[in-house]
Amino acid sequence: MTIYTSDKLRNVVLLGHGGAGKTSLVEAMLFDTGKVNRLGRVDDGTSVSDWDDEERRRNMSINLSLIPCEWQNHKLNMLDTPGYMDFVGEMVSAIRVADSAIVVLDSVGGVEVGTEQVWHYANEQQLPRVAFVNKMERENVDYGSVLAQISEKLGVLAVPVHLPIGSQAYFQGVVDLVAQKAYMGEKGAEGPVPDDMVDDVEEARMVLVEAAAEGEDELMEKYFEEESLSDAEVVRGLKTRIAQGDLVPVFCGSASMNIGVTALMQAIVRYLPN
Repeated sequence: MTIYTSDKLRNVVLLGHGGAGKTSLVEAMLFDTGKVNRLGRVDDGTSVSDWDDEERRRNMSINLSLIPCEWQNHKLNMLDTPGYMDFVGEMVSAIRVADSAIVVLDSVGGVEVGTEQVWHYANEQQLPRVAFVNKMERENVDYGSVLAQISEKLGVLAVPVHLPIGSQAYFQGVVDLVAQKAYMGEKGAEGPVPDDMVDDVEEARMVLVEAAAEGEDELMEKYFEEESLSDAEVVRGLKTRIAQGDLVPVFCGSASMNIGVTALMQAIVRYLPN
């Protein structure tokens, strides 16, 4: 059995409104790390996290589940919580033992009532967190609107780290603004930024770098002098602001299509505390 030192461990709770796709996201992580050989579905009662007979009958999470994932010499202990407030005790219990959180949002629903409630509980425990906008393949997706809702309704600066490639039925992958690389399809194949997205990526990266620079005085001074930061410095600045709780980086993808999941696991290792 592999022994992990504390710096290689991440205890992360998944929070969100019911139906946002938390369980599907955990399932995709298991599939991506090779722990399962097929992608289970909540609606089919085949997901690992929803193990209880009643959960499978209802096609929804009722209990807190601990799902360990091993990825790139790290162990990610994912705490999958029910999204419906009838089972709020399970969610509160998970928040109390987690070191950080991923708040999962529906790409169409955006910030819903349940999102605001779990955000409140996470605030009480001062949990560092990132946001993941799920189901990017749905009709009527508006990524920019969800970003605005996070800032307006949750009272925190929401800065995208991912931009979607394609939209709705044509959603194909994500661009990581830090690495300035595209990750395509369910295998997360790495490639260059699509030509038609170069300007949008440059503009969004500038916003991201400015936000990271505000994390530390030293980074701000360098940014004023050189108008740029290295990738490592961007990560450092974002990590500082996440810990302070005044910024939430936003990622996107589709758990059911296993798109953006590999990039999200990279974000867990990069940005969330151990």
